[in-house]
Amino acid sequence: MRTWISARPALLALILALAVSASAPARAEADGQALFAKTCQKCHGPDGKADTPAGKKMKVPAWSEPIGTDEVVQHVRTHKKHKQVSKKVSDPELEAIAVYVATLTGS
Repeated sequence: MRTWISARPALLALILALAVSASAPARAEADGQALFAKTCQKCHGPDGKADTPAGKKMKVPAWSEPIGTDEVVQHVRTHKKHKQVSKKVSDPELEAIAVYVATLTGS
């Protein structure tokens, strides 16, 4: 009986840790959606099809194929058209945006 009682705090901590880690992707996607709307949507549009005045003017291609999160991060950090955006977003913010973009492209 004492073993079960003394193990409860450890069990509770494990359950809490699993619950928090399981909700992290959903939270990143939600945060990414808000960040995308704020920083990317003007050119890429709400659906990633770049059907916006700014997107057309800058000849932004529509996302027609799945794109991974690493590709999004790499592209934003290195592509000259994303120079200003790259300066404005932190690495965790860009990761959250990339998670959201992956949902738009079916990744």
